[in-house]
Amino acid sequence: MNKYTRIYKQITVIIASIMIVVGGIPYVVIAEDSAVYPPEEVIYTEEESSEFPISEDRGPRYTVWVLATGYSLERAQTDSTPCIPANGENLCLLREKQGFHNTIATNFLRFGQKVRLPDYFEEKNFFVRDRMNERYNGQMRIDIVFDTRAEAKAWGARWIKMEVY
Repeated sequence: MNKYTRIYKQITVIIASIMIVVGGIPYVVIAEDSAVYPPEEVIYTEEESSEFPISEDRGPRYTVWVLATGYSLERAQTDSTPCIPANGENLCLLREKQGFHNTIATNFLRFGQKVRLPDYFEEKNFFVRDRMNERYNGQMRIDIVFDTRAEAKAWGARWIKMEVY
């Protein structure tokens, strides 16, 4: 038996022992007043168990100022697959389904991050689905998807307030 096989077997025995001690053997926890938990007299009705509390609308986690530019889904502004952003979704199908675009590209937020641009788009939610060219890494910059190149050009480049949720 070589050295690595012996170490592997020892690690397997240790992990199996831990699993048995931690989760493999069922146990009952007795509270200080010797009552069994959960108390047997507590009966949940169907009405109680199906209701969940509704959380309040939460405000943004933080607000930042970003340089916002615009782009449209055409090869000249993207690549050979303009409808497919960095996260792999199909933005053209999403646009048909929703009736509008709500995608931004940025390099400083994770995919799926929800943001709002309240000064220009009020309560509209945008989601990070694309990345920008790597030359923009480390910059507070976003690129907003517009329906047409003309709309993107009309937007230009402007500093705006962005709320991150």
